[in-house]
Amino acid sequence: MKIKELVKKLEGFQEYKGWKKENYASSLVHIFKMFDEANKDEWQIGFYNSDDTITTFIIGNECIRMIPKAEIFKEPNTKIQKLDIDGVKIELDDALGKARKFQEKEYPNEKPIKEIVILQNLDIGQLYNITLVTRAFNTLNMKVDAKTGKIVKHQLVSLMDLEAK
Repeated sequence: MKIKELVKKLEGFQEYKGWKKENYASSLVHIFKMFDEANKDEWQIGFYNSDDTITTFIIGNECIRMIPKAEIFKEPNTKIQKLDIDGVKIELDDALGKARKFQEKEYPNEKPIKEIVILQNLDIGQLYNITLVTRAFNTLNMKVDAKTGKIVKHQLVSLMDLEAK
């Protein structure tokens, strides 16, 4: 599904409309998709609330459910930036395709078993933050510019190293 269509779909649900009336100052900050069998039909759309919490809507094929406000996991003094959907020129499928090609070319031995994508606005711009979990227990993270489709940053990290921290 295209990003703008997904947001329009959310905006059409009564659950969202009721929530937005009471939370008019909340702003869209991320769109999350996990590519696996259990989550294949679900999208998560997150909104930053002025009390430094996040409200997430999970959208399925024909249903929606809201996850109540939750604490945000972020570095202290980090500002959560609003996501500007109109600035997104590259669709998720295209960004993921670029990430897959990059992985095949640059890390051919790192075969992915799970793909996770978050569209968000970070200090380096609006981007698709794509993480591939690999069979070798590594994560390959790639940041794909949502306007140009260029991979602006990438990093391969062992899951074993993450556990040690």
